[in-house]
Amino acid sequence: MVIIFKFRHTYVRYLISFLKGYFQNVLKYSRIIPSVLKIMKKESNMGNQNFSHSLDDVKVKEIIIDICNKVKEYYIFPEIADKISDFLSKKLEKGSYQDFASPELLEKVISNDLLEVSNDLHFYFEYNPTLAQKLLHKRDEDWEDEDIDCQELILGQYDNYHIVKAERLPGNIGYIKLNDFQPAECAGDIIVGALQFLANTYALIFDIRNNGGGYPSMIQLIISYLVEPTSKLINSFYERKKNKYSQSWTLPYVPGKRFPDKPVYILTSRRTASGAEEFAYNLKMMERAIIVGETTRGAAHPVDVFPISDSFVISLPIGRAINPISNDNWEGKGVTPHHQISQEEALEKAHFLALQDLLDRESDQEVKKLLEFEYEYCEAKYNGIKIDIDALKDYQGEYERSSILIQNNQIFYERANLKLPLITKDNEIFFANELLKLWFETENQEKVLIVHRRDLPSQMRFYKTKES
Repeated sequence: MVIIFKFRHTYVRYLISFLKGYFQNVLKYSRIIPSVLKIMKKESNMGNQNFSHSLDDVKVKEIIIDICNKVKEYYIFPEIADKISDFLSKKLEKGSYQDFASPELLEKVISNDLLEVSNDLHFYFEYNPTLAQKLLHKRDEDWEDEDIDCQELILGQYDNYHIVKAERLPGNIGYIKLNDFQPAECAGDIIVGALQFLANTYALIFDIRNNGGGYPSMIQLIISYLVEPTSKLINSFYERKKNKYSQSWTLPYVPGKRFPDKPVYILTSRRTASGAEEFAYNLKMMERAIIVGETTRGAAHPVDVFPISDSFVISLPIGRAINPISNDNWEGKGVTPHHQISQEEALEKAHFLALQDLLDRESDQEVKKLLEFEYEYCEAKYNGIKIDIDALKDYQGEYERSSILIQNNQIFYERANLKLPLITKDNEIFFANELLKLWFETENQEKVLIVHRRDLPSQMRFYKTKES
């Protein structure tokens, strides 16, 4: 079933430079963060200057009535909607909204009032004639039947639809960095390619630390790869105005390999919001992923944006996500990680968790040796211990088919025109990369370089032939 809600927290440039695409693909059922709209107002200030004017009492009354009607008709919590309407109406009767010199001042006062009564950060009242006019025009069209036009997502294409990275980490761990969940209709082939590129990895890490949301269709597609082909309910969505539910299910068919048994880890931060939280929450409830990082923002309610009069807009939550397992969502709470750790340390933590889990479960001794080797390499890579250069100065020089160089207070391993900086985990064992481990010995007063390649059974010993 196609889901009508769209969770979104994205850059303001979508609203300013690419309004047409934004309205087609985002405003339908989007989540707009107040701070983003504040930035949007600054960026669109020049476009709004032509509309700036003082407001008479009749105009203000129309605006307040329109706000009350929209809130009572659409806001997900009817009892709070009534409180908001009563509060604004009483202030209007008392004359509290009279004599505003500019619409910007009215915007500020009403925004504060909405927040004071609702305590809901999703609310935002904005003076934005350009956006209001566009919304008024769009309301005359049928949003439900409007198809996504991928060509309109110009910035999305430029940023590869925010699929930032797909790579194999040491230990044969797959890593995918997603800074947004773009529509599957547009970015589906890219994420499928990324997943298939990592099909033979032993575990997957999804990095959504900088992800503010996106489209349920992409969430649905990715989760479908992580479960069996039998359709499974992911989430339900309730829309108050229509008093109806819609559902998102996993897909019975996806191109390429599925990974129902591959361990999954998700990296989160306080910036992780909306649809990105849904992705983490759903997989956590399914017990299909380990969450590592910080508790997420806590924005579960889909938000829509409505025109108020002809010059203002208001964003407010119009629906509720309902997880089939918890019968709840992450609104106001966020998604709590299994491993609470700072976002800066989350990747390192998840990588070691994946490696340790694989080592504990691996029965093939050859594979286990490879994993142990790369576990050691990761200890050196992440621990960042500074190499004691003075202790290694006597080992600087040329060896058989290789050299050890010290330059700019850094030690290098050089062979066949390949120059690699060394890292260490204990100043005894050194790594040139995830394939090469080396250390030094003295034998009969001769300096010896021992090199162990991960893919070879025996160590290689090279004697020093020339001083540096």
